[in-house]
Amino acid sequence: MPLSMKAARIHEYGRSGVLRVDETARPVPGPDEVLVKVAKASLNPRDWLTMRGIYQAKRTIEPLPVTLGSDFSGTIVEVGANVDTLSVGDHVFAMQPLKGKFGAFAEYVRIGTKFIAKKPVGISHTDAAAMPCAGMTSYQTLHDIAKVQVGETVLVNGASGGVGVYAVQIAKEMGARVVAVCGPDNIEFCNKLGADEVINYREEDFSKRQAAFDVVYDVIGRSSPDRVAAALKPGGRYITTIPGLGTAFAALKSWLASKLLPGKRKTTHLILVKPHPSDLLAMASMIECGKMQTVVDGHYALDDVELAFERSQTWRARGKIIIDID
Repeated sequence: MPLSMKAARIHEYGRSGVLRVDETARPVPGPDEVLVKVAKASLNPRDWLTMRGIYQAKRTIEPLPVTLGSDFSGTIVEVGANVDTLSVGDHVFAMQPLKGKFGAFAEYVRIGTKFIAKKPVGISHTDAAAMPCAGMTSYQTLHDIAKVQVGETVLVNGASGGVGVYAVQIAKEMGARVVAVCGPDNIEFCNKLGADEVINYREEDFSKRQAAFDVVYDVIGRSSPDRVAAALKPGGRYITTIPGLGTAFAALKSWLASKLLPGKRKTTHLILVKPHPSDLLAMASMIECGKMQTVVDGHYALDDVELAFERSQTWRARGKIIIDID
């Protein structure tokens, strides 16, 4: 096994020109970690938000230089001294937690065993690498926060992006009526994902509908609790992935009200995804059963990772962007 590897790292913050592929030391797993030879990784907006220096949790991965990338699939090539549940040769996939300092855009990554799921034979490394951050964000939003019930109406704002694609499919599998919001170029695409209705945001503002939705899931942070309040039914839930100050304050008020004044009221929530292997396996099962599909916007070699970042920053990617490491 080589002592060095290629990795996409930042040495300083910036919008462009700061991400480069370096030759660096191969990581060594700790006692409760494994070393994975990465086959595929996937890009998330938080990767380029970190690159720009504007990601809220960037302090957890400093000091620089930092190898970016949290989502990956690959093969274990070394295990730590305390590891007895995983073995060399196992195919695994995971989302590296922030405190793990990312590291997926590299030929090798080390990660704690409690964050890893074994990759089922029935899904590809591409499927497995695409799912973790985007898929778990939507899975935890719809199952754990919204607790979507059969027959409820779920609106997904930003339905054609990496997080939204999973949201539409997971909500449908849960028995919801799904309304997808996207641009005119993605209307047919969202229909094929299984949306019951598609709103072209250039022609209609969904927030003008009265008491129409049980859940508004805003994956692009373009709405706000005040703006969508009238569109929510009694007991409706507004959930966003983008924690602005105003929304964070509204979510805190909503949480306090739920503790002090129980009842059927409209609520506001932020989703902060957590690396739960059980969620990964649940979604992998959906793919194996044909209830969900991975949508890939494009594949990029590790040496072309800067082009992948440029594509993601347009906010026009349809589905996930994959980095081919192997």
